[in-house]
Amino acid sequence: MHYHFVNLKSTAVCEQVIKAAVSLISAAEIPLNRLLYFISTIPREFTDYTGPLRATVQKWFLQKKDCSEMNNLLDELIDFPTTFIKHTWVEGSYLYDDEDVGAWEGEAQRWARTLVLVTLEEQHFKQIFSFLEKCGDKLSENSPAREYLYIKFFVIIISLIEELEVKKKKLVHQNNTIASGGSDMTDGLEHRAINEKLAKSLLLVLENMVAFSKQSCSVFWLKNKDNMDLPCSVKGKLGGPSQRRLATSITSSVLQSIWSMRCVSSVVTWCNHYTSDVSLHSAFSFLWEFCWEVIQHSTYATETGAELHLAAYEALVYVLSALSTPAIYHFLVFVEPKQLNGDVKLPLDFLATTFLGNINSLLTNGVLTRSRRAVLMCWKWLCVDSLLSISRCCDENKSQLKSLGPLFSDSTLRTIFLDITESLENAGENSVVSILRCVRSVLGLLQFNMSHRNLSSLGISYEMMMQLVKSSWILHLSCNKRRIAPIAALLSAILHPSIFPNLELHEANEKGPGPLKWFVENLLNEGSKSPRTIRLAALHLSGLWLMYPDTLRFYMEELKLLALYGSVAFDEDFEAELSENHEARFEVSMLAQSPDREFTEVFINTELYARVSVAALFHQLKSLGTEEALQSGKLFLLKLLDSAVNDNDLSKELYKKYSSVHRRKVRVWQMICVLSHYIEEDIVEEVTSSAHICLYRNNLPAVRQFLETFAILIYLKFPTLAEKQLVPIFHDNEMRQQALSSYVFIAANVMLHSRELSAQRNHLNQLLPPIIPFLTSHHHSLRSFTQLLVHCVFSKLWPILQLESSEEPFIERRCFQDLRQYLAENTDCARLRVSIEGFLDVFDPDTSGTPSGIFTARPESSGFECVPVSVLERVNNFLNDVREELRDCMIKDAATIKNEDLAAGKHDQEDFEKTITKVSQDFQKKIIPQRDSEQASSAIMGNNDISRLLFEIEEDDGTFNLAVESRKEAAEAVRQSQQELIVMASLVDRIPNLAGLTRTCEIFKAGLLAVSDMGVVQDKQFRLISVTAEKWVPMVEVPVESVRTFLGRKRAEGYTVVGLEQTAHSVALDEFVFPEKTVVVLGREKEGIPVDVIQQVVDVCVEIPQLGVVRSLNVHVSAAIAIWDYTRQHRARRASSQSQFPPQ
Repeated sequence: MHYHFVNLKSTAVCEQVIKAAVSLISAAEIPLNRLLYFISTIPREFTDYTGPLRATVQKWFLQKKDCSEMNNLLDELIDFPTTFIKHTWVEGSYLYDDEDVGAWEGEAQRWARTLVLVTLEEQHFKQIFSFLEKCGDKLSENSPAREYLYIKFFVIIISLIEELEVKKKKLVHQNNTIASGGSDMTDGLEHRAINEKLAKSLLLVLENMVAFSKQSCSVFWLKNKDNMDLPCSVKGKLGGPSQRRLATSITSSVLQSIWSMRCVSSVVTWCNHYTSDVSLHSAFSFLWEFCWEVIQHSTYATETGAELHLAAYEALVYVLSALSTPAIYHFLVFVEPKQLNGDVKLPLDFLATTFLGNINSLLTNGVLTRSRRAVLMCWKWLCVDSLLSISRCCDENKSQLKSLGPLFSDSTLRTIFLDITESLENAGENSVVSILRCVRSVLGLLQFNMSHRNLSSLGISYEMMMQLVKSSWILHLSCNKRRIAPIAALLSAILHPSIFPNLELHEANEKGPGPLKWFVENLLNEGSKSPRTIRLAALHLSGLWLMYPDTLRFYMEELKLLALYGSVAFDEDFEAELSENHEARFEVSMLAQSPDREFTEVFINTELYARVSVAALFHQLKSLGTEEALQSGKLFLLKLLDSAVNDNDLSKELYKKYSSVHRRKVRVWQMICVLSHYIEEDIVEEVTSSAHICLYRNNLPAVRQFLETFAILIYLKFPTLAEKQLVPIFHDNEMRQQALSSYVFIAANVMLHSRELSAQRNHLNQLLPPIIPFLTSHHHSLRSFTQLLVHCVFSKLWPILQLESSEEPFIERRCFQDLRQYLAENTDCARLRVSIEGFLDVFDPDTSGTPSGIFTARPESSGFECVPVSVLERVNNFLNDVREELRDCMIKDAATIKNEDLAAGKHDQEDFEKTITKVSQDFQKKIIPQRDSEQASSAIMGNNDISRLLFEIEEDDGTFNLAVESRKEAAEAVRQSQQELIVMASLVDRIPNLAGLTRTCEIFKAGLLAVSDMGVVQDKQFRLISVTAEKWVPMVEVPVESVRTFLGRKRAEGYTVVGLEQTAHSVALDEFVFPEKTVVVLGREKEGIPVDVIQQVVDVCVEIPQLGVVRSLNVHVSAAIAIWDYTRQHRARRASSQSQFPPQ
């Protein structure tokens, strides 16, 4: 049987694979090693605690066909450590290298993951713990038994501890189930019980482990070790991981020493979490002594000696990592500052300087090869990171210290800082996170020292910061992949809270922008290609700007970039990496906190996150009430308004729906709405001036509704401006109808939502009268929209009008009362209100200018940029539906009248045919739709009332749709059927060409026009050119990727596929005879028809003979020539056919 394993990335795929496995084979029938490997290929987030496939895998693993199967499989899993560690000794079998150990580690990790996945029963773990105790006891023997390979013993312990640690973090991280006592409390308690029992078992053998490690580590201090012959696998190696340049026998001893120290460190850390025992203190003493021995050890001037010292530093990484664990306080007595002869002695200070001196000497003495120096560099920064992190351990154990003062001197910290800046550019990708953590720790410790000594500066100069920023940027660019942990570490290190308030680092000078400004500019520019970079940058920067709002004035362009940011790329691995990778989660937790974490976290895995973060930032800043925050908000508001008015894209009036311009317009006005709270008396005139310019321009409803919201919020805040600015607009007879619709909506909402009764009454008196004339507007949408809003005002504010008791003239009161009654009871008005029921109540002045009000979906959200469907758009949709109903009714009436006329007699029939002939003859020349449609309608329907109605509707909407319907009805009686010509234009993407093609196809009666996106017919530019041709020519949407499939289907239906293209074997158009069933394929502008289409689905290529120098025609012109030639040929054939067979 063959097993094929793939790296599974999708829940659905994983679920299907596991279902297939369950249905095909029992888990007990699969060899254990293959079963463990299969389970390891399933992504952890699917099988870890609360994973969606956890229960499925458990059930499959534990299912049984008979009583023995499951027990055998579980027994194999429990006996795995025994079979794994046991070793049959033969001569030379104790020799192994890193590759061997890596394979053993992978095998042990797969076992530990599967064990914790399928069982947490104490009886099962008890057998494993018993074996580990038995094996650990034999470590104390002077000559350890040859039946065990002890490095595998260390590997199995570390793998088990790491897996249980993952489980523990999942329990705490997801829903905090242990603390909350939820439904999974039992699972959490069982897990803790297992952890405690493991700690007790390991504590029993810890002393033996320490003794074994002391003995094993002697290999690091070997003296007089001359260079030895290297294995062939090392000498002949051309690539891959760097291998130890040691003899095989020494490599085995070194690996055993490293793993024994790693195991002791892991066991000490684990046991310290669950128990307090005096034996732990001796273990910590051993680890501390080992640190000093490694750091103070002198390197011998041979490659073997240098390699042994490098291996000791590798072991030191795990030791320092254990000592820097926050929960550990046994060794604090070793690092606490001490008074000696009046001076303060800092043990960590001396340890750090000695470490840097010795390891830098080893790096520069030239003994190690380049690849091995890179490995040592990685261990160096991991060690420095752990050393600096010990301060965090001390901070979390204040109660255990006599005094909490600086653990490192300023001079030592600056020495480390300079070492970092010199090493950044050349650091390897494996060192990125650790070296950036060192930057963060150094800056944090310098800040602590500064506050402890009441100093005013960190002691890091402008030039030092610029070097740090540029070096770290080079390091960032050198990384091949944009992982979460390195990006977050870069942000938290360079944009550190200790240096961010320093305005000098943001301000521009004669040399250019300050270091931090330079860094942010480059980061956001690079982030335009990386969604996760921009997302993490928005998270960190918004948090820092909230803490230090006086820095915002330096970042107006960057804020605008974030406010308008949007990416079509979806970072589907972001959430998975954050869930799986503890290091990534930790680094993200070190970033500055979001201004509104609960709200913004909803958007963390979407392209909205950057914009939402900026919106939340300014919403929170307003509540601070500081002068810096207020001025920053005003500055940003004016910046965005200036862009909305003057930017080439944002000021466009002609743009396609859902285009990038459309999206950017929506985004800028969403942000401007959030910033409306910053408007005060000093800028209100400038703000409203810009708003009126934008309101007057043509904009799609998705944009216009945010403009309206912004204006409403202004007038509610400054009520006296409403009458001053709106009344003259209502009296302006040249005002655009679209703008008037917006102003009516603004005025109605100002009247409805004014908070003070006096202001509301004044608004009614001043704003309602100039709106009333629009109830009679010739513009259908404006008229209906005004009716809707005026009824809403009457319904809610009628008592405030006090018309019954007013002294107004009787006729005025009667007019208002009758108008109210008409709007309330008229059937058509009622239908309109029902169609948009609830939409007028959506506007809430308290939330419409907040991030939650803007970025939370409202009723019937369009799914586009969190934009709801506007009220005006709903009204227009309703009117369009009513018009369609009217057209259908009138077409049916016209057909009925025509049939009656046909039955009336020969005389009427002759008159009818004359009328049709006249209309048909009119079509052969320049078509004047209005004149022709009137004649056709009158002749066919014989009803002057219907003609007048058509004329009124045409005048009302500025369209001729109903007239064209009538013309079509008249023309269809005499016209022949559509030509069997299909025009394939899916490869054409320019709107003018597509609109012209549509018009040409309609004129020559093409049977079908195929385009890549039917949404193009809604484009304003398309409609201007096509002049309603799209309503008469059959059209179909064929995406570019489906062109070959479509053409293949048409060939199967008997069509000949003709490519309009110049090729080596193309036929001249004047020599080609078009079959009746023809598909004409048009190519892309400039590029033509793709080669694969020509080779696979085109039957023949036709070219238009050309006499000039330029070797190509515009695609629309070429298509028009070909369509006309097709039409000419078939008209000639039909004429010839009719002459041979005249009608009887």
